[in-house]
Amino acid sequence: MNLPSLPSLPTAGAAAPPGPPSVDGPLVELAVGGMHCASCVSRIESALAKVPGVSLAVVDLLSGRASVRLSDPSVPLEALVGAVAGVGYEARPAESADELGLEGLVDAEQAERASALKNLSRKLALAAAVAVPVATLSMADVTFPGRDGLFLVLTALVLGTSGREILVSGARAAARLAPDMNTLVALGTTSAFLTSAAATFFPALFHDEGGHAPVYYEAAVVIVALILLGRFLEERAKGKAGEAIRALARLGARKARLARPGGDLEVPLERVRVGDLLRILPGEKVPTDGVLVEGATAVDESLVTGESLPVEKVPGDALLGATVNGNGAVVMKATRVGKETALAKVVQLVRQAQATKAPVQRLVDRVAAVFVPVVVVVALLSFAAWIAWGPEPRLLRALLAATSVLLVACPCALGLATPTALVVGTGRGARMGLLLRDAGVLEKAARVTAVVFDKTGTLTEGRPAVAAVLPAEGVTPEELLSSLAALESGSEHPLARAILDAVRARGIPFDRASEVRAVPGGGVTGAVAGAPALAGSGAFVASRGVAAPRDLLDEAADGTLVFLAVSGKCLGAVVLTDPVKPNAREALAELSRRGLSLHLLSGDRPAAVAAAALAAGIPAANAAAGLSPAEKAERVKALKARGEVVAMVGDGINDAPALSAADLGVAIGTGADVARAASDVTLVGGSLGGVATALDLAKATLGNIRQNLFLAFVYNVVLIPVAAGALYPVTGWTLNPMLAGLAMAASSVSVVTNALRLRRFGR
Repeated sequence: MNLPSLPSLPTAGAAAPPGPPSVDGPLVELAVGGMHCASCVSRIESALAKVPGVSLAVVDLLSGRASVRLSDPSVPLEALVGAVAGVGYEARPAESADELGLEGLVDAEQAERASALKNLSRKLALAAAVAVPVATLSMADVTFPGRDGLFLVLTALVLGTSGREILVSGARAAARLAPDMNTLVALGTTSAFLTSAAATFFPALFHDEGGHAPVYYEAAVVIVALILLGRFLEERAKGKAGEAIRALARLGARKARLARPGGDLEVPLERVRVGDLLRILPGEKVPTDGVLVEGATAVDESLVTGESLPVEKVPGDALLGATVNGNGAVVMKATRVGKETALAKVVQLVRQAQATKAPVQRLVDRVAAVFVPVVVVVALLSFAAWIAWGPEPRLLRALLAATSVLLVACPCALGLATPTALVVGTGRGARMGLLLRDAGVLEKAARVTAVVFDKTGTLTEGRPAVAAVLPAEGVTPEELLSSLAALESGSEHPLARAILDAVRARGIPFDRASEVRAVPGGGVTGAVAGAPALAGSGAFVASRGVAAPRDLLDEAADGTLVFLAVSGKCLGAVVLTDPVKPNAREALAELSRRGLSLHLLSGDRPAAVAAAALAAGIPAANAAAGLSPAEKAERVKALKARGEVVAMVGDGINDAPALSAADLGVAIGTGADVARAASDVTLVGGSLGGVATALDLAKATLGNIRQNLFLAFVYNVVLIPVAAGALYPVTGWTLNPMLAGLAMAASSVSVVTNALRLRRFGR
């Protein structure tokens, strides 16, 4: 398998991965902490690029790593770490794949992801534990001695622990003159807290004698809790990319058996070197890429190449790591090890293709960059206006107006708009047998114009079945199948199992053959009713002096022939094919009626691919056979270059690069875990009819997110002027912080309520 050189990691949110660095300098990897969005990625890349001696800097939001190509090897590591720290983020040297090994690297990244989720869950639990009783008692206006002091302590605890990162990040962003959503959250929560603290310690300044000082602690803790909830949901969604890579990395063998003159030696896979001779026993995984030098066997390559039937291997044939040896004990020579193997290349391709972010998510950050400073200016202007022209008590009215502006403008609903709709939409999808990975699939699904299918296990059943029985003259089909089953009953070969399934389904009796022996790479021999017999390919029976009739050889252009010979005479053959799924043609016709173009990409033989395309209703011109995983991905990229928005439907490791390269990856749930983890959409039940349903659900969820964003913004547009006091000269109305907090909560409730409508999708 020839895999192309791999491009560098893409910038999150980029339309396409950037090309590889053109400078052959050293590559330094940093682990970066504190990133939350595409703007974080942009700031870090810009800071690193300004360091003298850096030729290229690429940051991966999902893995939290920065890859820095140096044109000057003398650039100190401290300069890179300092550049990242200078824009408000943490950085440290990251272990490379060469140091940890492929699996060690993904395990390290998964451990970091799990640690981040655990940290977020602890913060969320504390914030929620305080927010619920404080908000409940405040909204019900329940008072008791020392209530405000208790609320002050609890709110300070939440802000100092759960909300600390938000407050610090918001302050740093403001100091860099690049305020973000954290800045507004920080301003709103601290304003509510400080105003409430002032009312607690100096109540006479805030109410008439005998009244109760107005406090707004619940607004601060509820905001923090809701923001943390949104981030927790987003972090879980991002973590699925790491799961895909870990599943890929763990498909390979852990150990290898070195073939030595004095006896075999089992060693960890890391000790295998190019040129080593490795012995592989029946049923074992091929440890690495290489070439067969001794013995013959059949290898299950379905997870790597898409070939549905075991591939016969003889000396000189190539072997791929992570494939499964069949019925022969063989010796291979290692030709590629470690990060150079086909499996490692596939992992790298998936890593590169997954660092993207949906435009609808990035929109929030871009709007916040303008929205936040505008809100701060409005708050300051309202404070100044009340101080200059407001009635007494001016200071109190000014503080309340400024705090109300900051609270009502707090973008809590913005933070909930995407994850809430996503959770409800994906929950509804799960009940319908559809899994959507994250919000990134929604924008892409709405624009799909072409659907590409894998063959084996996607359009087809993924296992061989008897398609035709071809008895020789004078032999009945029942006699042929009975004798063939007698011989094959002692074999564990997938073709043998398919023949036995067909015989049993027809209710044909048979007796087990005696003296059965498997011939690796050929077939099986034995005695049927005392007569010598053999079964296998045409080449195998011919090598034993039995001529296969020419008319039978012409019967199976799109399938595999298994011949039976008894006492030196050919009794006939059976044709085995991988049949198309019963619902495939109907499902694809539905997609075609929507105006989508249909394509088929497979690693299988041309005849088998052509037959599957015909049966499924895919134009012959759109079907391609004999493709490697990288070639599938390149075909997908070629379609995208023509202007198509591509959805790729697949089920195995061979489909993972193409699933990731496509605009929308759709995995068959009955296939490999790797395909499901690498995809945007998973069809749990394996029904191809779910493709059209998934596109509809994605469009509905995306529309819901856009509605949520509108609802979130409309509260701000309408209520910010009211909070500032624009209506006071005419109506005498003002918006105190309590009502501002309620309005902020109302916007969140509206967003959640609107998202809940997705539960009725498809009913």
